[in-house]
Amino acid sequence: MAELARPPGLPSALEGFLNLRGTAVPVLRLDRLLQLRERSPGLYSKLIILKGVFDGQVAILVDQVSEILSVAETTFLPVGKEHSFNACMEAAVPARGEVIHLLSPGRILLELERRSLAEFQAAAQRRLLDWSQQEL
Repeated sequence: MAELARPPGLPSALEGFLNLRGTAVPVLRLDRLLQLRERSPGLYSKLIILKGVFDGQVAILVDQVSEILSVAETTFLPVGKEHSFNACMEAAVPARGEVIHLLSPGRILLELERRSLAEFQAAAQRRLLDWSQQEL
């Protein structure tokens, strides 16, 4: 797994920050956010980088990626808001004999959590810039 910066005081759902070509990208733990069975990150843990989320990029720490599917929006099954925290589950998608839950990246965090994440990210970006200027 890529090395992450872990400044003190991070909330438990924030694993750290990935230096992606000079940008501090926050790495979120869905297991902790969604109160799933927790797994410790390992050498081969995967990160999925999402662009255009929370005014930039965010990475999601995942257990595994088995495949990437293209599915027609017409196959989406509706999910009632009462079945999803903060309406973060947009639809259920039948595929390969299973039902896959489609999450909305923009709704994974509450507004207060998004503001807090932006503050942590700004501080991490400042640290990254300070360190890179010291190397010059």
